[in-house]
Amino acid sequence: MKPEKLESILDTAKKMFARYGLQKTSLDEVARMARVAKATIYNYFGSKDSVYLEVLRREMDEVVEKISSSVAQASLPEDKLIAFARAKFQYMRQAINILNLDREGIEKLLPSAENIRNELFEREVNIILSILNEGVEKGIVHTNNTLLTARAIAHGLRGFELNWLVQESEEQIEGYLDELMSILFHGLMAEKKGNNET
Repeated sequence: MKPEKLESILDTAKKMFARYGLQKTSLDEVARMARVAKATIYNYFGSKDSVYLEVLRREMDEVVEKISSSVAQASLPEDKLIAFARAKFQYMRQAINILNLDREGIEKLLPSAENIRNELFEREVNIILSILNEGVEKGIVHTNNTLLTARAIAHGLRGFELNWLVQESEEQIEGYLDELMSILFHGLMAEKKGNNET
């Protein structure tokens, strides 16, 4: 299949899955909108589920690539962590089909979709882990277990995803992220006065 046809099919499918969901999207309509024969889609992908999984994989790769690029532009570990959190929410807003997995319960219909969601999570953990390891090496981050800390941060951010991305404005999300980063960097507990005295 020509690359242009493949891109047309996947771009069309991405929009239709985002709008109508997996169950209500028909390959007849995808084929019509992409201006290809339905048989062409079946020859290349085999099924609607396979088209959907490819759309999810592409969304995942795009989100990870954009997050990694944002993190790479920062120099200090704390700035990288802030860049990670901001980029995650900025680019996850565009990954509608991945977000819809949680909302539509697709994992029950298509367990492979949940595997892609889990892979995205693990890739995010690895980005956070590399930031934390750099911070430990530079003496900025203090943690007994960087992997556990990275997973905790990733779980915390994932827990906010659907609520923040569906119900909150970008300004509110920015405020929440600022507060979350402040807690992460400085903690909740005020230092005791005796600790500051010399």
